[in-house]
Amino acid sequence: MPSDVASWAPRLTLPLALTGLGLSTYLTWEHYSTSTTLSCPDTGVVNCLKVTTSAQSLVFGVPVALLGAIFFAAMASLCLPPLWRANSDQVRLLRLGGAISGIVMVLYLVAVELIVVRAICLWCTAVHLVAFGLFVAVLAAFLQPDDRKRA
Repeated sequence: MPSDVASWAPRLTLPLALTGLGLSTYLTWEHYSTSTTLSCPDTGVVNCLKVTTSAQSLVFGVPVALLGAIFFAAMASLCLPPLWRANSDQVRLLRLGGAISGIVMVLYLVAVELIVVRAICLWCTAVHLVAFGLFVAVLAAFLQPDDRKRA
């Protein structure tokens, strides 16, 4: 009988990755449209415009939002149901590595928002929470004992 983790974690990862992809795509569109219509306050500590237009919103000239969209697209492909059913060690390690790289980037970006930019973006925070949820689900599934090796 499958454990609770074995049933919920794989089913949660694809919706989370697709949600992150949607949010990151919106932020990427906002970046390239030079729009200032972000649905977020633009004064005080919560200031999406300040965060998304800061020098730190680019990494080597690439918008952080675009990097997020690429990350979530890759994670969505690794979280497709056929890849979960295949139970490949290589895919499990890639999925875990991706989730770890995502959460490391989130920690870096939150530090940059708080320390350097001194503002928080609500859209970015939503992306960060999705990446954290994805990390937790992937880690929980990864730590689940493999029934094939016990048989």
